[in-house]
Amino acid sequence: MRQMTSMRRLGSKSRLLGVALAAALLPAACANPFDTDVENPNAVVEEALADPAGATTLVNGLGGSVTRALTGIYGPYHTSTDELTWVGSREFWKTLDDGDISDPVNEYTDGAFPFVNEARWLADFTIARVASFDADGTLRNRKDLARANIYGAVIYTTIGDMFEDFVVASDRTVSAAPVGPANMGAMYDSAITMATRALSIAQATSDAELQRQALGLRARARHGKVARAITKAGAGAPANPLVNDAGATADATAALALMTASYRFRLTPTANNLAGINVGFEMNNRGELRAGNDFVNADPARPIVPAAGLAGIKMNDPVTGVASTTVANAIDACCRPAVANNVPMTQVSAREMMLILAEAKLAASDNAGFLTQINASRAVDALPPYAAVTGNGRAQLEYERKVQLFLQGRRLMDLYRFGSVDSRWLTSPTTGVRGKCLLPISYLERLTNTQAPQPNNERKCN
Repeated sequence: MRQMTSMRRLGSKSRLLGVALAAALLPAACANPFDTDVENPNAVVEEALADPAGATTLVNGLGGSVTRALTGIYGPYHTSTDELTWVGSREFWKTLDDGDISDPVNEYTDGAFPFVNEARWLADFTIARVASFDADGTLRNRKDLARANIYGAVIYTTIGDMFEDFVVASDRTVSAAPVGPANMGAMYDSAITMATRALSIAQATSDAELQRQALGLRARARHGKVARAITKAGAGAPANPLVNDAGATADATAALALMTASYRFRLTPTANNLAGINVGFEMNNRGELRAGNDFVNADPARPIVPAAGLAGIKMNDPVTGVASTTVANAIDACCRPAVANNVPMTQVSAREMMLILAEAKLAASDNAGFLTQINASRAVDALPPYAAVTGNGRAQLEYERKVQLFLQGRRLMDLYRFGSVDSRWLTSPTTGVRGKCLLPISYLERLTNTQAPQPNNERKCN
């Protein structure tokens, strides 16, 4: 992407002609409103970023950029799944809800893409800059480098999970070609590398929280890479959609050893790091989106929001037969007006580690091990266990992933690999989901980067 320079000097030494004469007529203590010979006290020149004292601030800025990117891309991505549905008036939300995922001109995908690309670029920049401080012995706190790599792992894994293709070699004003859909596994490779760096520092500094984050993200990235490869291997749902990756299971096991059962690592935005069009505002203020019809019952008096309390929960738990408390907790955390714009976004959780292990056990035909892990994940919400594996266990696994990982960026790949559909998807030839499509390189990127897919509005997956 041809990004604008993120750090630019705002002060100027230029003058307008004739200002000197006008200034002579003003009292000495008065500022000349036409004089541009001023310094902005908040200006940051790029050279200042070479000061190791600014490492913590630089990493915090990366965290804000990654969080903002997620608030922007979560709306388009989740509306393309059964997790969110369109209930407002804007047509481009409707087309995503219909399953038309691959349109690069969609204003919401297009609006979010620059924030994701900025976060990706800033992750690479920040990691390299802080690593240089570490290499020359001037980094004051090595945990800053670990945190930078954590944020990098988050954005790279998100790109792998959500996008059909992406550009990573561009550097602000320098264009580059996208990696290509067949090479998107490299996004997870980058995330794994970053999580590994973070883990090494976390272990060296005995920081248990950073170890939890790094191990959990590495397990997630390793699982996601295999899930994507399985999903994209051919037309239609794969015959065997289950992931059993030794690295992912090892990381999930190690992560769980450091986590409580209810552990989660979340990024929660503030008013200062929300995308202009963000998922919280579109759900909880504007009323364009609402939790999906599989999950909630609409409020009869105001159908753009879920009904209050358990009456608003449509999905029943398969064991208890009553409204799922797992869904109720998830909806209360994200999708009610009281939450407003600042929706917490879970990146790692103990229950996801349990589900990764449960899936591996099921893939290995270890039904007892599968039940142990999936029932442990249910126990987080104090739900009774499954007594036995029903069928081949895949429906149980998909259900638990559907409710336990709600609004966490995992659902679209699960829909494709388990052969499920969103009841809102249309079946017209242009519907992106027919090709198991993910979000496209957007129109704005194509306009500003001539090496991105052309023509600007052509679908590359349908």
